[in-house]
Amino acid sequence: MTEAERRALGQTRRLVFQNIANGVPPEQVREAMKLSDLEIDQALTFVRRKIAEHLVLRRQPPIDASDVKAMRFNRKPLLGVLARIGDLDLSSELLLARVTVQALDHPDMVDGMKHRMNQAYGR
Repeated sequence: MTEAERRALGQTRRLVFQNIANGVPPEQVREAMKLSDLEIDQALTFVRRKIAEHLVLRRQPPIDASDVKAMRFNRKPLLGVLARIGDLDLSSELLLARVTVQALDHPDMVDGMKHRMNQAYGR
């Protein structure tokens, strides 16, 4: 794939994510960009993972983008992070294969995570 093709793929993924996060119905995005439902889903999934990877690599807190509702609720911070990711990066492989976020909803879980983080960072 040439650099121009990679840049175009990154731009397409960015536009799909931006439009859906800003409230455009997926059906309308599909028709306007002449993409299939599968391509729309793949673009959303990839950009979500790329944003999560970007945040992890910069040791920033995660932003929920688990579904369209969460994407729209967290639109401003997600689009702010997306603006810092280049088109070529949006067409490259993920550096971190799996980035997951775990909700710590019990005080014992929070204490356990604090303990593990302190051990990991030698505190």
